[in-house]
Amino acid sequence: MAIHPIEYRYGHADMKSICNEETRLSKMLSVEAALAKAQAHLNYIPKGADEKITRGAKNVRLDRVKAIEDEIHHDVMAVVLALAEQSDDAGKWIHFGATSNDILDTATALQIKDAILILRKETAKLRSTLIDTALQNKNTVCAGRTHGQIGVPTTYGLRFAIWASEIDRHIERLDQLTSRATVGKMSGAVGTQAAFGKKGIEIQKKTMEILGIEAADVSNQIIQRDRHAEFVMWMVNTVTTLDKIC
Repeated sequence: MAIHPIEYRYGHADMKSICNEETRLSKMLSVEAALAKAQAHLNYIPKGADEKITRGAKNVRLDRVKAIEDEIHHDVMAVVLALAEQSDDAGKWIHFGATSNDILDTATALQIKDAILILRKETAKLRSTLIDTALQNKNTVCAGRTHGQIGVPTTYGLRFAIWASEIDRHIERLDQLTSRATVGKMSGAVGTQAAFGKKGIEIQKKTMEILGIEAADVSNQIIQRDRHAEFVMWMVNTVTTLDKIC
């Protein structure tokens, strides 16, 4: 059971599934497999090692990762070791040249990408409902308000149209920030890509291409958090509109 009752009882089922531990592990394993594929493609690790790692990723279980983490006290290394157990002799090539946040931050980008798809769909549905309701009530008179009291008459149509316009701007903002919030990285310790040698930029680009996201234009050990903050602030802004409508 979740620590907080709202997390356990409420929420969009699809969104909750994006944020659970199983999904988080799955995304991390996807990044490790994509890295191996990119490295094999660029002859940085032996051909065929990537196939064994990719197959192994399908057999890693959360309880095994947790057991290893309890022993070694390192989350990403626990994933690497659990994956190595399932990858035969290719285990030594897992995570080759990478740093922990290459995996963690890129996995987060994949989760944000999935979350944005849901948010885009749901806000578009709300916009359509508000537009329809505005049209249906363009002649429905109601009291306006000014200075905290009853004002001259207005219409419910106008009120719903204003809300629809506001939601439309939120959708526009979401479309604009998506490319900034859903980027990954593969740059190694402190972001120099030194562990990848001369192929660092190619490895990063190919890994993200396999994952279906863009690579960060530049980063250090982490994806810079302004990207995440922009997405969080979009949610805050949108929720403020929903609060006003309610």
